[in-house]
Amino acid sequence: MAFYTREVPLAVITVVSACLSISGGFALLLTYYRVPKFRTSVTNLLVFLTIADIFTASGNLMGTVNYLQLDTDPTNSTDVTCVAQSFITTFSSLSSFAWTSIIAVHLYLLIRTQRNFERNLSLKYFYHFMGWIVPAIICLPILASGKLGRDNHGNHTGTGLWCWIKIDYSDGNIHSSDILLMFVSGKFWELLTYVLSFSIYMLLKIDTYIKRQRDQTYHWSDVDGADLRDGDERFCFMWLILYLLRFWGTLSFFIEISNTKSCGLQRVDDILKYFHGVGDSAQALGNFILFCMLDKNIRQKYRDKMRECWHRRHGYDEISGP
Repeated sequence: MAFYTREVPLAVITVVSACLSISGGFALLLTYYRVPKFRTSVTNLLVFLTIADIFTASGNLMGTVNYLQLDTDPTNSTDVTCVAQSFITTFSSLSSFAWTSIIAVHLYLLIRTQRNFERNLSLKYFYHFMGWIVPAIICLPILASGKLGRDNHGNHTGTGLWCWIKIDYSDGNIHSSDILLMFVSGKFWELLTYVLSFSIYMLLKIDTYIKRQRDQTYHWSDVDGADLRDGDERFCFMWLILYLLRFWGTLSFFIEISNTKSCGLQRVDDILKYFHGVGDSAQALGNFILFCMLDKNIRQKYRDKMRECWHRRHGYDEISGP
C-alpha cells in the first residue's frame, strides 16, 4: 500500500468532510420524514438534492480511499474503482446542479404565480427528467468513450484525490478536447447554476423586501396556495452555500487549465485543493446546517426528541436498577 506523505493531509480532510456530509445528509432526510411540518413542496425537492449530494460525498470518499490504497504509481493508474467512482461523482454532481436550479425555478414559480404545483404531475416528471435523466444522458457517452478515470500526471485537474476525466498530457499541456469534456461533464453546468440560482434568489429577496416595506408582517407562509413555511425563506441563501463550498474548486480548475507555469499560481493552487477537498464533499452538510440547525423550530424538535430519549433511558435505568 503506497501512502504519499504530501497527499495524506488532503486525504484526511476530504475523508472527514465527506463523512460529516453523508451524516448531515442522512440527518436532513430523517428530519424530513420524522417532522411533518418540515415537509413542503420545496423541501420535497430538497430531498432529491440531498440524495445527489450524499452520492457525491460518498464518491469522493470512495475515490480518496482508493487513491491511498494504490499499490502502483498513482499518477497514471485508472482501475475499475476509479472509473466507477468517476461515473458516480460526475452523475451526482450534475444531478446536484440540476436540482439546485430546479428548486430556484420552482420557488420563483410558487411566489410569483401563487399556485401550488403539488398535483401537477407533468411538472414533477419534467423535474425528475432534468434532475436524473439528463445527467445520465451526459455521463453515459463519456463512460462509453473510456474518458472517465485519473489523469496521467496525477495533477487531479478539477478534483481532489478522486477521479474525474482521464486527461492526456502527451505534449505537456491539457488538450482542448479534454477541457471541453470537463466543461460538458460538469463545469459549464456548475457555472450556469451559479448564475441562475443567484439571479433567481436575488429576485425573490428583492420581491420579499418590497412586500415587507408595504406590510411588515408579510411572510412566505402568507402566499396563497404556495404551500410554504416561514423557514423556507432560507432557500434564498442556498446559492451562498453553493458558492462558499464550490468556489475553491472552480478557481483551482481555471488555474490548472490555463497551463500557467508560474510558481506563485502553483502554490495558490496547492492551497486551493485543501478547500476544494472540503467543499466539494460538504454540500449535504451545508444544507443540513442551513435548513435544520439554523431553524429554531427544527432545533426545538431535536431538543424534544433528545429529552424524550433521555427520560425514557433514565426511567428504564430506574426501573431496572437494584
